[in-house]
Amino acid sequence: MAENLLGINQGGTNATTKGAAVANLLAQTVTLANCSNTSTETTVMSVTIPANTWADGEEVGISIIARHKQNSGGAIAITYKVKVNASSLTTLSASSVSNSATEGKTRRSFFFTRIGSDVYYTGNGAAYGDMSSTASVYGAVISTADYYGSGNGNIYTSVDFTSDVVLTFTVQWASANANVYWNPIWAKCRKQ
Repeated sequence: MAENLLGINQGGTNATTKGAAVANLLAQTVTLANCSNTSTETTVMSVTIPANTWADGEEVGISIIARHKQNSGGAIAITYKVKVNASSLTTLSASSVSNSATEGKTRRSFFFTRIGSDVYYTGNGAAYGDMSSTASVYGAVISTADYYGSGNGNIYTSVDFTSDVVLTFTVQWASANANVYWNPIWAKCRKQ
């Protein structure tokens, strides 16, 4: 058949292979912003899943890579939050970060799975180089342990999937300084 009425071979995205077309169809747009020289809670990563498009059983996976430095001359605390719409989970609370002239680099991954009207969240814990985070993806959770109730994840309940669902990660330094930042430099999101 010479005519491709659905455009599947390009996925409507000018992809050159069927594999690239599928990847383009699964991709979601990620908005990034720097958190530097501020004590304001800053949304450093945001993804909006359009209304009526997140099917039951689908997972949204987001990864970001960031550079960070705390070179103020003294310690400054940092707080991380993961949000689904207005509901928030503090994943790191006012954790003190020591002064250092060395720039850190980290990768953070977030996994949101729709189960009925709820969103189950887990993250990678960023045990590699993320300042002061003690959570780890490598802990064994077995038997009667409640992974979500122990602070390693969260269940966001009664989410309205007939409206846009906004997934965010925020960073907040306790005080502003010109030599303090947490800046994402790359991100990728897939919904499947």
